[in-house]
Amino acid sequence: MSRPLRITLVTETYFPQINGVSRTLDRLIRHCAGRGDQLQLLLPRYPQGAIALPPGVECQSWRAMPLPFYREVVLPLVTPAMAARALAAFAPDLVHIATEGPLGWAALRAAHRLKLPVVSSYHSNFAEYLAMYHAGLLSPLCWSYLRRFHNATRLTFCPTPSTRRELEAHGFRNVAVWSRGVDSERFHPAKRDPALRTALGIAPGEVVLAYAGRLAAEKNLDMLVDAWSALPERNRCRLLFIGDGPLRRRLQEQAGDRCIFAGYRQGEELARMYASADLFVFPSLTETFGNVVLEAMASGLPVISFAVQGPGDIIDDGLTGRLVRTIHHHSLRHGISELILQQERRLQMGALARRYAEAQNWECIMGELRDSYLNTLGSRSASPGLSEYQPA
Repeated sequence: MSRPLRITLVTETYFPQINGVSRTLDRLIRHCAGRGDQLQLLLPRYPQGAIALPPGVECQSWRAMPLPFYREVVLPLVTPAMAARALAAFAPDLVHIATEGPLGWAALRAAHRLKLPVVSSYHSNFAEYLAMYHAGLLSPLCWSYLRRFHNATRLTFCPTPSTRRELEAHGFRNVAVWSRGVDSERFHPAKRDPALRTALGIAPGEVVLAYAGRLAAEKNLDMLVDAWSALPERNRCRLLFIGDGPLRRRLQEQAGDRCIFAGYRQGEELARMYASADLFVFPSLTETFGNVVLEAMASGLPVISFAVQGPGDIIDDGLTGRLVRTIHHHSLRHGISELILQQERRLQMGALARRYAEAQNWECIMGELRDSYLNTLGSRSASPGLSEYQPA
């Protein structure tokens, strides 16, 4: 067994926030703590209060302000000097910066000042999000910032080969793939619950289309609602939204009375929701992975998505789901209709999706990441200088 490490993880999203990044980082922390590592978690102070962490994990948080138009996103009020004090007190072997916001920026400056090895991970397509918020002209500036940020670390981890290719095309150096896993015992087809379907108002024989994730512009949910509205089979189906966010009210107004908005669900309740659906639809165009896609597959659901980065790396078109090649609501509607009308094929795809998900083991994936930490510490290459990071 390798020696225990002292690792600082820096992130601007963690529990109680519910998203793919927070779930992945929680898995990482619990894996490393289980290996005997000592960890320091640097994050914003959330209004919901303290979070439960495993033994051996210290937490330093700072006051944060929510974005006015997206209150789930908070910006920590922290300077490089504040981050440096926290890092110096813990004295980590390695700093892993998971987000590129104000806290990530402060931690990067602080780690360089203290001559600590730094790695980073790329989780979100912020440059592509801008188009969803009518700010696409800022995309080149965003890419420039992200490139300088990540190139100032020894190694950048991203979730999929397609994301790696995109980052390298934008000038990112030293990019490695850190994939994602799923708890295939928690998310399981056996957790299908007829009583839950009844409680949600779903009639026997109705086909339930599920979506899980933030209800936000970057998830392309307007296109899903347009596809749903044009669906000829809509009167024998239900559309289940699992999640919450700034678009919820508008989506409720647009989607009609055959849609169910369940809000955020966690743990066993979330697993029962997935397994009680029949088909998973994920319209996002801006994913680096899509953890919810794997959770749905582990629950025995075929997945319909666009053939884009993230889901396109996970779904085997025609076997575990459908990849829609044309980005238009009519094409998405056609893919949905096809599987609604073919129950036997839907069940076969769900079984193959389950088999694929069973092979995506978190322990192996996190073990490989930890090995990368050790390799990075054993490397003689120096960390990039701050001059590569600081804006011109």
